Amino acid sequence: GCAFNQPDPIDPNDIKRSVVFGYFDMDDAPSWGGIDWVSVKQYRPKKGYFSAAVEDGLFYHIGVPNGSFQVDEFGRQTRFYSNTRYTYNFGSKGRNQTARKIKKPGVYYMGSYKYKAIDSGSFFKPDNFEMIKTKEPTEKVLLKKLLKIMQADSDLSIYTHQIRRMKKRLQRLSKKRRKK
Repeated sequence: GCAFNQPDPIDPNDIKRSVVFGYFDMDDAPSWGGIDWVSVKQYRPKKGYFSAAVEDGLFYHIGVPNGSFQVDEFGRQTRFYSNTRYTYNFGSKGRNQTARKIKKPGVYYMGSYKYKAIDSGSFFKPDNFEMIKTKEPTEKVLLKKLLKIMQADSDLSIYTHQIRRMKKRLQRLSKKRRKK
């Protein structure tokens, strides 16, 4: 799923690696059907790309090293009914909204976003889009969904530290909610 096209091989047992995740609502996009790939770019200390797994708008990667990351591109490869490949550039000229700096191994939320079309005003120019940051689904909701995905894997033993860290992050999120 999420362990290809990396600058170096991913070992899911490597406790020095982090989990990153986020969400894209693509209901209003021309690629109808959501997305099925997300490219996460590491721009410091070295450059490289990590292919995130995607499930119902939730994207995640279970083994990114320390460094600075952001979503670079995402899209959808249509199936039997078309040979169209939709590619959306999140904006890699400088930092974008998804940018996260990972200083120590953990669980990092890149945010939830909704696709919004921007009419170019001309039939001869392609329309543009922007990704609007949203409050729903929340980090907690997505983290619970990701935890279920990880726990449903047939070989849980390889995700021990990821699951432990996600549960710990959920506990912190629950404590924050109770304090408000």
